[in-house]
Amino acid sequence: MELNEVIKTRRSIRQYEEGFVVPFEDLKKIIEAGMYAPSAMRRMPWEFLIITDQVLLNEIEKTHNYASFATSAGAMIAVCLDKTKEHAGMGVIDVSLASQNIMLMAHEMGYGTCYCGVYPERHEEFNKILQVPPHIDVIGLISIGKPLETKGCPPRYDENKVHINKW
Repeated sequence: MELNEVIKTRRSIRQYEEGFVVPFEDLKKIIEAGMYAPSAMRRMPWEFLIITDQVLLNEIEKTHNYASFATSAGAMIAVCLDKTKEHAGMGVIDVSLASQNIMLMAHEMGYGTCYCGVYPERHEEFNKILQVPPHIDVIGLISIGKPLETKGCPPRYDENKVHINKW
């Protein structure tokens, strides 16, 4: 799939084939794509927590009101910020850029994903659930699994949202 197609066809998927296990090697490749995202001063403040334990996925599903599909996805990646490595408060943006790479790579590989925001309102709660160290904040959760749904998208380019040199 060409990059342009990957970008224009990736959608948030919330229905997954139950019981499907995403191979660990695929998860590593998907996370590797996240590690190629740009970051402020090349500090790379991201950390990734792979979650496959059904008890923990169930806890996420119960706790996050927009993650009702966590257990059926079979895997989630918690995208986290190492606060000791961020530069000039740019860490959340750096982790967000890594998240986009993760979702695009997963889509290219045939997986469905959905980003569930955690930061800023819920990160303390998920820091506890996922038992991350004090210098780490959970920024978001990305579900990954075999999609049961496909979604199209009408063209999104809008000339009215493009400004040149001045507003």
